[in-house]
Formats: sequence, C-alpha cells, structure tokens
Amino acid sequence: MAVLYICTYCAVYNSAFSQSNAITVKTIICPNLCKGESAYLLVFEATPGKVSTNHGTIRNDTIMGILPENDFKVTLTFTSIDSLVSTQTVPLPVCDPILPLPPLVNSQSLCAGTSITPFTAFTADGATVDWYDTPTGGLPLKSETLQFTPPRAGTFYARSRFTSTGCTSIAFTSVSLEIKKAMCPTISIRKVRK
Repeated sequence: MAVLYICTYCAVYNSAFSQSNAITVKTIICPNLCKGESAYLLVFEATPGKVSTNHGTIRNDTIMGILPENDFKVTLTFTSIDSLVSTQTVPLPVCDPILPLPPLVNSQSLCAGTSITPFTAFTADGATVDWYDTPTGGLPLKSETLQFTPPRAGTFYARSRFTSTGCTSIAFTSVSLEIKKAMCPTISIRKVRK
C-alpha cells in the first residue's frame, strides 16, 4: 500500500495548477521506495462524465498502480455527458526518500572479568537502530533498539531505520568492544593521617 509523505519526500501534488473545468487532481501519493513500491496513486474530482487514463487503473475517484515510466507524466482524458473530450497531462513528482543519518555510537574498552555494558546509540529524527555483526547487513543481531549488549568482544555495526517508512541509513556505524586480557588493578583509597 502506498504511503502519504510530507512534500519534502515528494508526496503531495498541489492541485492549484492541475485544474480544468472537468477534472481536479486532489492528491498524488508517492510510492514507498524503501519498501520496494514503484506505483503512484492519484486522487481526483470530476464533473459528471467519464474519466480515463493512459497509466494505472481507475476505481471511483482514485487511479491506482500508476508506473512513472520515463516521462513521469500521466494523461487524464475526460468525456462529458454530451461527448465533449478534454485531455490533461499531470506531472508526477520525482520521489526521493528521506533517509536517516547513521547513528552515533561510542566504542568500549573493558577489563577482563568485568561485565559487558551495552552500546547506546543516538539517532536523529526519532529513528530506531538495527545491530549487525557484518558491515553489509544480513540478519540483525538485534532490531529496533537504541541499546545493544554485544555477546563478545569484536566489531559490530549499527544502522538507523525509520520504522514508519522502512528507510535505512546508507552507511553503517562501526563500533568495537575491546576486552583487555589482563585483569585491571584494583584501586583502593586510603585516608592519610596528618
């Protein structure tokens, strides 16, 4: 199902310049490219008559399954009840998804014998984080959490993701856990009398 996004994502097509006496384009909804969608959805209003299109399928006041092709245009044809025909070409917006920034995570260095503390990620725009053991993704070790406790020493990879759209950061943030082999010395504090 297509998702309606804010205009910066390209979603809403303003009908101010798409009006004719017969058809008014109300909304164009971009496909969610991050979830593999490719078809647009167009909602219109029309005076009594018949509407046809060169792309997609019309159901009531909606054209579904509009594939942008090379020209990113859809042509609407209106035939009035007295058989007058008018045609209007509507440009489709180019939909570039909004991607989250990679998360910020600090590496850790611990002494042998101490318990492993979780990595904590910081993201912008309310993104969640998926944690991996390879820099190319695959199956996450843990999903949708800003904290991750690594099972062992090594390098791990964090990627931001918007849960609403499925869009992920292009880059992974690498983070490492080093466990020093030697036990760290115990520090004791003594009061010195004067």
